[in-house]
Amino acid sequence: MSARDWIRSRAKQMRAEMTPHEKAMWRLLHEGELVALNWRRQAAFGDYVLDFVSHPARMVIEVDGGQHAETQVIERDEKRSAWLKAEGYQVIRFWNADVLRAPNDIWRLIQMTALETPAAARLLRWREADLARVHQTNAQIASSSMEEAPRSGGGGAPSIVRDEPLEAHSSTPLAAPPKS
Repeated sequence: MSARDWIRSRAKQMRAEMTPHEKAMWRLLHEGELVALNWRRQAAFGDYVLDFVSHPARMVIEVDGGQHAETQVIERDEKRSAWLKAEGYQVIRFWNADVLRAPNDIWRLIQMTALETPAAARLLRWREADLARVHQTNAQIASSSMEEAPRSGGGGAPSIVRDEPLEAHSSTPLAAPPKS
């Protein structure tokens, strides 16, 4: 088996055995406009298996456990990051605990970083398309709610029918007019 085949096989194995922290990051990368960056998980690249990579944005996201605080692992990570930087990729590392503890902050950091990459236009196009979908959905909801609702069985607020007195629709009784 060649080295390239071994790396690919290892990446496939790692995709099947993702940690809970990696799974949480994978979900995060598919929220909102970040999905437009076409993320790959546990991807073979050069001599490495990257946790997450967006080739259009030229970004690598690594989710690190405690073993990455050890001297030998730090040196290996620095060597790998230097190689990726030489290939034109930016590496962002997060600790496992942070992925679960502060997902909104992580999402914003990745989004802000991505807006400074060649893929910024992808994010903006996705945002515009999503906004158009929201407007279309809102218009459909508004037009369907303008139609007369059924008088029974539909739930929600009851509709007022003009032929009935106002008291028929009030949950609190109206005050009686003063007696003269």
